[in-house]
Amino acid sequence: MLRHFLYLNEPAVNSYIAVIEGGISDETIRRHGKRGTKGGDLGGKAAIIEAKLSGQQEHSEEDELVLRDTVEHRFERLINALEQSPERWLYEEVLDLQDAFARLTTGTFVSIDCEVEVPTMIRMLAEPEQLNGLLNMMDSIGPLAQLMGRPLDGLPSPDQVQALRTFTNFRTDLVIVGEVDDTSPRLAGKLDKQHVREMPEGEVRIVGKVARKWKDGEQHSLIALPGAALLSRAERRRAPASTSTDQAADENTLFGPALTLDIVAIYR
Repeated sequence: MLRHFLYLNEPAVNSYIAVIEGGISDETIRRHGKRGTKGGDLGGKAAIIEAKLSGQQEHSEEDELVLRDTVEHRFERLINALEQSPERWLYEEVLDLQDAFARLTTGTFVSIDCEVEVPTMIRMLAEPEQLNGLLNMMDSIGPLAQLMGRPLDGLPSPDQVQALRTFTNFRTDLVIVGEVDDTSPRLAGKLDKQHVREMPEGEVRIVGKVARKWKDGEQHSLIALPGAALLSRAERRRAPASTSTDQAADENTLFGPALTLDIVAIYR
């Protein structure tokens, strides 16, 4: 399978493949050579002996090909190793998440086909430059609409635009949410933005490690609130839960049963 990577965490791939292979190779050298004599090519051992008896000098030529070991190659070897020894490396290709959920444990490597998206609020906070571009356009539309005698109904006021600009100072992690179907547990994971090649969206395969299982009745905020990291785990557990009665409508909260993953790769 030729994979089109939307996300590939190179440090994670390097870390896992180094354990499996006992280190990381930077390059592979392949040599292709041919032997002959001055004055013509020789074809076989008998000809070489004849050349030596006649005083001809033997020579050889080699072509050297240096192959750089890329993260894509290392990921291919990682997946092959996981598939060949799933029990050794605690790996499962999940075909039915609803069935597999009970047996999956923290630390299990999984690959799952699902549909993913980045919740709107998280996308805005993770990419504030795009929101700022929209606000700049709104700043321009207001005076232009007045000049042309057009109504300003539906456009935010200057105070509202400024409030949104202040809001963009609050940054959060880039998080994706995945769904296999309407009845299976959902999954989510944080992405390191420097390893995002394309914004993940639609049908993909996710490869990662189970970081935590969320049981039925548990919930987890997908937005990293300012100062949350300063609280102890016990204090975070006591934090007020979402009051939303429509779980499906609250796209910024992950409701159990669900999985959070340490994501290594997302691809098609």
